[in-house]
Amino acid sequence: MGETRRIGAPALARGIAILRALKGRRSAGLERLASEHGWPKSSVLRILETLVALGLVARDPRTREYRALACLVPASASDDLDGTLDGTLERMAESLAQTAEWYVPSAAGMVLVRRAEPAEAEVRVRARIGFVRKWEGELDAVARLGFAFFKAGQRPPAGMWTYARDGVRGPIGAAAARRAVEAARRDLFAADRYANSNGVRRVARIVLSDGRPIGVLAAAGHMIPPAGRGLRECARALEEAAG
Repeated sequence: MGETRRIGAPALARGIAILRALKGRRSAGLERLASEHGWPKSSVLRILETLVALGLVARDPRTREYRALACLVPASASDDLDGTLDGTLERMAESLAQTAEWYVPSAAGMVLVRRAEPAEAEVRVRARIGFVRKWEGELDAVARLGFAFFKAGQRPPAGMWTYARDGVRGPIGAAAARRAVEAARRDLFAADRYANSNGVRRVARIVLSDGRPIGVLAAAGHMIPPAGRGLRECARALEEAAG
């Protein structure tokens, strides 16, 4: 509490602190967050309402608890390839007629930090910058590559899920999850078999620099109705872009 008082914008500092506190957990209530930081509940409530309005935090109306929808990523995590990356994403988006995305790892999961959209596409994927594909949630194409290269040796936790068919969630067993991650590591590539509840399907590829993984490129397209290029063309475009 003393630290925020010495900062010129204490409300901003408190908002960042709350966002960081939510990042490492599934959810937390108002009283718990206020107690942990030693701040008045009324002050914490105003900050949470602001974060919800900005789309950075969500409130569960049933449990009245809050969960993070985004997290802060140090600029150094995505600065190495600035100029090249922006051009690559733009070219991918136009050639595939799909949204091109760039993810980097964080403690919470794989974070979307850059995005480019095709200019002429009728339907676009508008995932927020700062969106986190959490390590304990959906095992989609991006998450499989994340586990394969940034969580090497660590198995996906129990309770992860995927889509059993278009728009329908289904559990994924430990053995199946392990095989999916192993395949992503072997192929340097992963693809969602089915579209998610928003009608979006992703194909993704790891990007290596001097043999070291630095991020994941993904092409995200609406599959209901089908849009953009097919899986093979996406795979070729991702391989070329990753190079």
